[in-house]
Amino acid sequence: MNQTLSSQESRFVRQVMPLVLLLLLAPMVFWWYLSRPTGLIPPLEVTIPTGMGALEIGQLLQDRGLVRSAGVFAWTARLRGQSDDLEAGMYLLNGTLTTPEILRELLKAPLQLRRVTIPEGLSSQQIAQVLAQSGMADSARFVALARDREFARRLGLDAPAAEGYLFPETYMLNRSATEEEIIRRMVEEFDKVFTSALYARLDSLKLTRHQAITLASIVEREAVVQQERPLIAGVFLGRLEKGMMLESCPTVEYALGYHKAHLDNDDLQVDSPYNTYKYPGLPPGPIANPGQAAIQATLFPVRTDYLYFMARGDGTHIFSRTNEQHDAAKRSVRGGRI
Repeated sequence: MNQTLSSQESRFVRQVMPLVLLLLLAPMVFWWYLSRPTGLIPPLEVTIPTGMGALEIGQLLQDRGLVRSAGVFAWTARLRGQSDDLEAGMYLLNGTLTTPEILRELLKAPLQLRRVTIPEGLSSQQIAQVLAQSGMADSARFVALARDREFARRLGLDAPAAEGYLFPETYMLNRSATEEEIIRRMVEEFDKVFTSALYARLDSLKLTRHQAITLASIVEREAVVQQERPLIAGVFLGRLEKGMMLESCPTVEYALGYHKAHLDNDDLQVDSPYNTYKYPGLPPGPIANPGQAAIQATLFPVRTDYLYFMARGDGTHIFSRTNEQHDAAKRSVRGGRI
């Protein structure tokens, strides 16, 4: 009898224990899975408003793709006794962190961020001035790094410098950010914008990416009216195909190192590979940092037989097919007839 009970008890234990273990382990496995990183790699700026509780913060993080479960985030904070330690403020987070690691980041002091807007078409030197005026960078160090070939290589750029790849955008920058970190952030933003669809256009235009960005920087500085950008890009591509000088005034200004409202004949003789009145083809590199519209216009230009354009003075241009028409346009503009 006792042997029979013992056998039955043993069989019961063998049958029930796996179920008990499964019931005990299932929540742990579930918890582990929902605490795993989401895989969102680009850092996101997350602002936690005043008065948010752990569950509300968890929902905010879940909505931004930074945690898998708002509930797991909230319970992790509560089990660790850290729910009341979460502070309002701005944080820089990414989905490569587990939920406990996200929580640990939020327990650090909030970032002290400053909003800085970099307009399209500025050179690295001009960007450095904007950052210096915002108290975000030493202008001389920023320029030196932006022009440093070795630093450009470390950034993954197939270019002699970061000029042209400092993407114009409104940035929220940590006040403690170094010049290296700011440049890296701007180049990373450029990489997001230069998509595979843009890479696919390079072969059809017979341009490398560096040449395309160089041309886009010229288009950025020449065009004022948005709808003229693809046409101006088409004019320059046509001149390149015919072996003509680009004759772009902004390239001369870049060679001079300063802006002039009107260039004279002496300016056009400056001996620099960036002077497209003196040297054929594209200059060695970008003369500015183009925005997305100028890059898009350069890679999707209007195919045209226009080879010349003349500024009217109101932001628009007169486009001509021949040098004779271009000279007539010059006379009309200078004579005030247009």
